[in-house]
Amino acid sequence: MLKRQTPIILIVEDYPDTRTLLSSLLRAKGYMVVEAGDGKEGLRQANRVHPDLILMDLALPELDGVEATRQIRQRHSLAQTPIFAVSAFTTSDVTRDALAAGCDEIFAKPLEIEPFLGRIRATLNA
Repeated sequence: MLKRQTPIILIVEDYPDTRTLLSSLLRAKGYMVVEAGDGKEGLRQANRVHPDLILMDLALPELDGVEATRQIRQRHSLAQTPIFAVSAFTTSDVTRDALAAGCDEIFAKPLEIEPFLGRIRATLNA
């Protein structure tokens, strides 16, 4: 598959303020951003746009982030898409469940912006 010139990042986050903040930050860094407000919408958007990276909140309405990640990993076309969990709840149980579901990394809220952006850059080679 050819690499896109501008990577697409899907943000799956139920809090509009957090979603807006992350979207603005990532757009300012030159990424294309697609947003979803819950896990079911996140699955639909992932299937529609085939993002280069997914930022997945874990505590979501409709379908939580752990189950949404499991379902994304079951789709052949999305199985290798990097998924970063972003959550205010990063207990050892939550972290274990998120990693077992297929999240590549876990980031605790509030985010440390520079290390977070550095991991995104490194992951996307952009």
